[in-house]
Amino acid sequence: MRSALTRQLFAGIFLLSPLSALAEGAVRVLECTIEQTCDLAASCNPDSGDISFNMEPIKLAADGAGSYLIRYEFSGSTFQADMEARSFAGPFMWDIYEDRNTLLANSEYRFLWHKLSLSPVPQSDIHFLACEFTQ
Repeated sequence: MRSALTRQLFAGIFLLSPLSALAEGAVRVLECTIEQTCDLAASCNPDSGDISFNMEPIKLAADGAGSYLIRYEFSGSTFQADMEARSFAGPFMWDIYEDRNTLLANSEYRFLWHKLSLSPVPQSDIHFLACEFTQ
């Protein structure tokens, strides 16, 4: 019961964003500030910096599940990849080379960005983000 209520709550929150623009293929922009980063040993440190995730819908179902093209800049590099979403509220998943990325809504304004590198020696980071959809 609680899980269903949580899904409905997140769906309601994200329905407040301009969905009519999504139907027309408009880009969703998630503007975030990085507040904290944790490594694979669960060692966490305060962090800073801004990141904007530009999400261009490609093919979406009525509930927002489907394909997007994601673009963003991080650590001085620009990234672009095909992204899958389970709903308008996420989770959002994409790959950059050997890195598996997941962006998960924690609340209306809080997100977790998990990056898992499947290189010969696996590495991961979790970024705690304060975010807002601006488009």
